Amino acid sequence: MNAIAAYEFARSAERSDVEMYAGVVMSNHVHLVVHDKQARRSDFMRDAMSGISSVRNKVLDHHDSLWNRSQYGDTVLLDREALENHIVYVLLNPVKAGLVERAKDWPGFKIMPADWEKTVSVPRPESHFGDDQPETIAFTPRRPPGYDDMTLDEVVAHFEKLVKKGEKKIHREMARQNRTFLGVEGVLATDPLSSPNTPARRGEAAPRFAACDPALEEEAQVREKAFRDAYARERKRWLEGKKRCVFPCGTLWLRRNAPITCREGDPSEAGLAANFQNYQVRGGRGREVA
Repeated sequence: MNAIAAYEFARSAERSDVEMYAGVVMSNHVHLVVHDKQARRSDFMRDAMSGISSVRNKVLDHHDSLWNRSQYGDTVLLDREALENHIVYVLLNPVKAGLVERAKDWPGFKIMPADWEKTVSVPRPESHFGDDQPETIAFTPRRPPGYDDMTLDEVVAHFEKLVKKGEKKIHREMARQNRTFLGVEGVLATDPLSSPNTPARRGEAAPRFAACDPALEEEAQVREKAFRDAYARERKRWLEGKKRCVFPCGTLWLRRNAPITCREGDPSEAGLAANFQNYQVRGGRGREVA
């Protein structure tokens, strides 16, 4: 399954021009932090998740949907602090869940700071993919942006220190609650068809934006609303057959699939596209994403 996940993420990232900073495949959901360079993360998630689901169902002789039928959680990270916090959160997920004592011990697929900027050749799992798929895919997990004043080794050490600090905090909380970690052997011995005995959280949507600066988050919300309003007005005119419709910058699906005109990007425009390249995205399946 690790080989399958690695191949699907590498193939989907290459197709969609998505950069991956962090990722952890848990037993029943995944956490990812990515840079959506071309506004194609929906394609990336569709391809990766459907590929993993298809192969996993073959392995288990399972015919129902593997993933939650709802839309994947999606949060845009607006500043370096939010990006840093979410990367650490993703890496600590197996520890916080009481499964392993150290993030590096998690036996599932993961992208850790030590993997950044190291290109690996991901082989095609022969048992589940045909010869029409690439035999190998070059895949490079990227270091997160915003640390230009630090060398790669310094950035890696910085995040590894944050992860260790987080692990110690979780260990103290586990001791206070008289809980123990399941351990790698216990994780691998878990029945893959079993379900958690805790009820699924319902009615909770992942926040659209995350920032340590509240003003930045508020500005993003205002800009998105302005974009959606402008888009709705122009789409209504377009459906009515009006000519000379000009959609706001940031219109994606319709621009790819219909002969429409969009405004050029403008830093002062009330829409998200103007600053899109500065945003990072955290996505995942199910309701685990915050």
